[in-house]
Amino acid sequence: MSDPCCPQVYLLSDGTGITAETLARSLFTQFPDLAPAWHRLPFVQTAGRLAAVFSRVESGPQPALVVATLANADLRAELRHCPVPVVDVFGEHVERLEAVLGTPSQSVSGRAHGIGDHQRYDRRIEALNYTLEHDDGIATQDLSVADVVLLGASRSGKTPTSLYLAMNYGLFAANYPLVPEDLARDGIAHMPRPLRGLGRRLVGLTIAPQRLAQIREGRRPGSRYASLAQCRAECAAIQEFYETWRIPQLDITELSIEEIATRVRARLEGER
Repeated sequence: MSDPCCPQVYLLSDGTGITAETLARSLFTQFPDLAPAWHRLPFVQTAGRLAAVFSRVESGPQPALVVATLANADLRAELRHCPVPVVDVFGEHVERLEAVLGTPSQSVSGRAHGIGDHQRYDRRIEALNYTLEHDDGIATQDLSVADVVLLGASRSGKTPTSLYLAMNYGLFAANYPLVPEDLARDGIAHMPRPLRGLGRRLVGLTIAPQRLAQIREGRRPGSRYASLAQCRAECAAIQEFYETWRIPQLDITELSIEEIATRVRARLEGER
């Protein structure tokens, strides 16, 4: 059945499809009234497999389009036979780059997310291991190794942001949940011992109490933990803590994980 508000988007790649999906989802943020149906088609590496994809696309619901990241020039040439419109990511840009750079591309499938640079790959693995070990204040004895330590209330996006920083940028990212016991006692905002001496490596995440309550409600419905009153009290105490210790803050209420991580990274680079 045709539904113009629900286009079928086929993410076609001869590799993992990560590049195609990232690009397509970014583009569709500019069309908020649409609700695309996503179809991931990774590792399309033969003409026969590509023909099968075309058959599936043609017989499926309409409207439809293909977002393709095919490095192989021969497979890219076959895209002209696709029965629906195609956004050919590599085809539209590789030839231009070849002209600008004066050298031909090598058309190697999967290179966008391959190991390639072994040193960078090893750094990302080490960073990911460190981040997993230092999630949510689990380990605090070697926070001095961290490139950044994210602070904030429980469920304020610290864990996914830390993992994104490690996986994509190779940053040793730890995170530490600020709980009532870590905050003001006897009217004084105390710095938790594990965080002392970390200086500008600390980044404080803030979030609107209403949004925090909404997130927590999805995890623990009807609990005091998810109540708006509790969230307001915690956010106020955390704000006071940041101001007392002059910790740089980032309001993440309306930000995606990708945006939070990018801004944290930019802040760290600005400190160098």
